[in-house]
This record gives sequence, C-alpha cells and structure tokens, in this order.
Amino acid sequence: MEIEQLLWHYSQGQRDFSRLDLQHVEILNADLTDINFSRASLEWANLCGCCLRHSNLNRTDFAHARLMSTQLVGADLRGTDLSSADLSWADLNSAQLINANLCYANLKQAKLTDVNLQGAMLCQAKLQGVNLSGANLMRADLSGADLSGVDLSGADLSRADLSNADLRGAKLNHANLYKADLSFCQLHGGDLQDTLFQGANLSQSNLKGADLARAIMREINLSAVNWSAIDTQSAEATNRINLQGACLQGAILQRVALTNAILDYATLQRARLAKVNLQGANLVEANLRGADLRNTNFTNSQIIEIDLTDAVMPDGSIHP
Repeated sequence: MEIEQLLWHYSQGQRDFSRLDLQHVEILNADLTDINFSRASLEWANLCGCCLRHSNLNRTDFAHARLMSTQLVGADLRGTDLSSADLSWADLNSAQLINANLCYANLKQAKLTDVNLQGAMLCQAKLQGVNLSGANLMRADLSGADLSGVDLSGADLSRADLSNADLRGAKLNHANLYKADLSFCQLHGGDLQDTLFQGANLSQSNLKGADLARAIMREINLSAVNWSAIDTQSAEATNRINLQGACLQGAILQRVALTNAILDYATLQRARLAKVNLQGANLVEANLRGADLRNTNFTNSQIIEIDLTDAVMPDGSIHP
C-alpha cells in the first residue's frame, strides 16, 4: 500500500492496517491515533513526530526504526521488535511493552512513566535521562544496559538480568531486586537505601561509594565485590560503604573488602565473613550471631556491644 493511500484510508475512518509490509516507509508528524499496525513490518521506517497514542502495535516489527519524539502513550507494544530503534524523546507513558525487544534501542530522554516492561529485553539499550521509578521490570533483560543516573526508585526488578549493566549514580532506593542478577554490575555511588536484594547475585560488582542503609540482603552473593575506596586513608566519607541497619543474614561475603564500612546495627546473623577485611569498620550493636569470622580482620574496628553468640571467631574458636 502506498503512503498516500494509507493516509487517505485513515482519514476516512479505517484503523486496521495490520500485517502490511511497510519497510522503509516515511511518515512524519502525522496523527495516527488508535491505528492498528499489529504484526506489520515497519523495519527501518521513519515515523518521527507521529502521534500513535493508544495504537495497537502488538508484535509489530520496528527494528532499526526512527521513532524520535513519537507519541506512544498507552500504546500496545507487547512482543514488539524495537531492537536498534531510535526512541529518543519519545513519549511511552503507560505503554505496554511486555516481552518487547528493545535490545540496542536508544531511549535517551524518553518518557516511561507507568510503563510495563515485564519480561522485556533491554540488553545494551541506552537509557540515560529516563525516569523508570515504579516501573515493572520483572524478569527484564537489562544486561549491559546504560542506566547511569537513571531513577529506578521503587521499580520492580525481581529476577531481572542486570549483569554488566552500568548503574553508576542510579537511584534504586526502595526497589525490588529479589533474585536479580547484578553480577559485574557498575553501581558506583548508587542510592540503594531500603532496597530489597534478597537472593540477588552481586558477585564481581562495583559498589564503591554506594549507600545501602537499611537494605535487605538475605541470602545474597557478594563474592569479590568491589566497594572499598582505593585509598581508604584519604577517602571522603561519601566513599565509605554504608550498610547501617542493613540485613545481611546468611550473606556470602568471603574475602570481601569492607574497610571503613558503616555496619552499625546491621544484621549479619549466620553470614559467611571468612577472610573479610573489616579494618576500621563501624560495627556498633551489630548482630553477628552464628557468623563465620575465621581470619576476619577487625583491626581498629568499632565493635561496641556486638552480638557474637555462637560465632566462629577469627582463631577458629566458637564464641559462647
């Protein structure tokens, strides 16, 4: 179908243009509200500035499409292929992107309020300047995604794949990261207060300067995590890992460097802390009941009123 025909039929009230082959089509700044492009092929199409509010774009092929500043509010994009598409400055508020493919997509400055990205693939996507607070990202694939400085506060990222993602300076306070994969992730300077990390994998991640106050980190894997300042003697207070009041019950922390960490009132019950460097750390009223502390370094640490009941001490003895 020619573009002129399509626009004429639309102006006459037709809305169903599903399954059409519209590869490389160019339609600029047109009002196509409520249009049905489901299962249509729009690879390499240019729809910049178009209004596609409340449109049916279910399983549409938008691979490599140009959708800059496009209005997609409330659109049905379930299962849609948007890989390598340019969605910069697009308005996707309240859109349904369940199981959509957004790998390598450019979403810089896009509006994503109340968007549903459950099960979506966002590997290597560019998301700078995006607000994803409260978003549904359950089981989403964000591996290698650039999320630096992104607001993910209160977002549901349970079982999401964030391996190798760049989350430097991101806001993840109150987020749900239950059983999420954060291995090899960059979380330098992130706001992780009150975040749920239960069962998450943070192995080989960089948490230097992150704020984990009151975070829930039960059954977490923190092996080989980097969160200590490079020069702990001259480091500013903001480069101290803050785990004040955090729940690290049963956490795996072997060989982790927690130099100068703030662990006041933290729960480390049954945590595996063998060979952990806690030099200069604050552990005021911390709970270390049943923890494994073999060869742990407590040099210059503040260990006031800590609970060591049944803990395995640095020398291998059991504390009464």
